[in-house]
Amino acid sequence: MQLPSASFEKEERRLFVQLAICKLCGWWSVYRVHQNEHPRTAGIVEGYSGTIGCLKQLDLKDISKPLDEVRQYLCAREDSIFDVHPRVLEDVVCSIFRDLGWDASTTAYSADGGIDVILYGLDGTTVGIQVKRYKRARRIEAEQIRSLAGAMVQGGHTKGIFVTTSTYRRGATHAAKELTSIGLPIELIDAERFLRMLGIAQQTAFELSQEKAISYVLSKGAHIGSGIHKDFVYGEDLRERPIVAQLFTKSELIELDSNTTFSFSS
Repeated sequence: MQLPSASFEKEERRLFVQLAICKLCGWWSVYRVHQNEHPRTAGIVEGYSGTIGCLKQLDLKDISKPLDEVRQYLCAREDSIFDVHPRVLEDVVCSIFRDLGWDASTTAYSADGGIDVILYGLDGTTVGIQVKRYKRARRIEAEQIRSLAGAMVQGGHTKGIFVTTSTYRRGATHAAKELTSIGLPIELIDAERFLRMLGIAQQTAFELSQEKAISYVLSKGAHIGSGIHKDFVYGEDLRERPIVAQLFTKSELIELDSNTTFSFSS
């Protein structure tokens, strides 16, 4: 998502800022155009600087990691679903269904009776979900689908959903269809569909506060060059301005005092 460019002024200096952020993984970039920053080149040359927010490494076996960070990491690095702690994966699945409109909760990690997540319907019915973190090559067998059906009956659930980070054998798919035909509906979600659902949930849950946007804008970055002074046209892509000279790198950007005001709109 690219937010409209914003313009700030401090004394005779002007700063144009363009913020872009990915709704799925949270990666972001800020591109800045500085005008009249140096008196000797005021009105002739403008400087360009930028900042990029990087995805930090996560230990997905650490159950204490914030769930929103885990979800962003999974969106950026899909193969990491095989490394997620099983309990964390259950929490991720539960959060996805919540973002998609369900009232959902996880069960106890041990002695859960074969059901890891429960969805609650408005009519009092419940859906039991079993979550299995398997490697890509290890597929779900028919016996596991039948086991889910038994857990459904024992827990009084009207439907079952099996979620896995791998895929299903033909027998498992056949077993789900057979059980559905006799009144025990079971839905199968493989790794590909799970990641699609996560992407949809991420966009549904995405929020960008003005405080966070300001923190991106004020973050330290690098000077990336200069170009000929050009008046700003609302809505233009600042990154398309040509850089005519590659200069040096610096860690500090223009200083903005506490009286500077910011205004963002999506």
